[in-house]
Amino acid sequence: MPITRLDFDIEWPPKHAAAYLVETPAPVLVDTGDPADRAAETIREALAEQGHELADVEAVVVTHPHSDHIGQVPLLRDAGATVYAPAPALERLERDADELAAGVHEIGRSVGYKGEAIEREAERARDSLHRNRRLLDPDEAVGFAFDDPMTVAGLEFEPIHTPGHQIHHASLAATIDGRRVLFSGDALIEPFRPGAIHVGIDHGAYDAVDAFHEAMDRLEGRSFDRVFPGHGPVFTDAKRAVERTRSELESLTAEALEAVVTVGPATPIEVTRNRTGEIRYPAQVLDTLGALGTLERRERVQYKDRDGVRHYSVRKAGP
Repeated sequence: MPITRLDFDIEWPPKHAAAYLVETPAPVLVDTGDPADRAAETIREALAEQGHELADVEAVVVTHPHSDHIGQVPLLRDAGATVYAPAPALERLERDADELAAGVHEIGRSVGYKGEAIEREAERARDSLHRNRRLLDPDEAVGFAFDDPMTVAGLEFEPIHTPGHQIHHASLAATIDGRRVLFSGDALIEPFRPGAIHVGIDHGAYDAVDAFHEAMDRLEGRSFDRVFPGHGPVFTDAKRAVERTRSELESLTAEALEAVVTVGPATPIEVTRNRTGEIRYPAQVLDTLGALGTLERRERVQYKDRDGVRHYSVRKAGP
């Protein structure tokens, strides 16, 4: 049962994404690349190389609802494929846009965004919700539960809940030709750590690093012969990747603590600037929020709320 990798060029780091065609008797596609026209051509060409047309794809299984993974879901769905996605992710896509914007305003203010910057983040979140809802229509998809094995086109998948990069992310374990494999999406990647995006600038943003550790807890101790990630190369040493991801999460947390020591009391934006220099991508801020949340729960830092803005400082040891 061959597994064919499809590579897509994207405009943001890490500048590429991957999907996988599993050639069961009725082919299954895990993720679908980005929404660009060139991604549709990539899928058509890859199918043609294997002697297939779009209509031959029986099913699409989505790891998480980011646009570089669900971009061509409509193409496959319109050709007749059944679309499967984590049920909580589908439910989240149905949330009210005004409720989302309110959360962005509150958390964005806590971060240190002001005025137009908050409005820009709220508009970005609204646009993302509407785009992702259009790409992965909850009414046109079959939801699946975490840790509940499901059979798609004769192939059994075990969806493992691996949050941190995205709150309702599923890594998909399967046995193919006697080998235990993992379609890890953006939860486990070599040779770099995915961003702790989790929920974006919204309620739950400060939980992202702890959630990522929970994901590694769920993958730790499992044995896989090969891992097929959403970015970076296919790899075989899942244990090392889990250990490296944990180590990089701890390095991120240590960097955030050092920044608080250096510039505190400081807002999360100020902590991010000290940690990274120029802020070029939202993921840099989101990494900081997750790290600060972890440090707070570990009682290493504390914050004072000043008109909704968090100002972090090092927590002084008690007597």
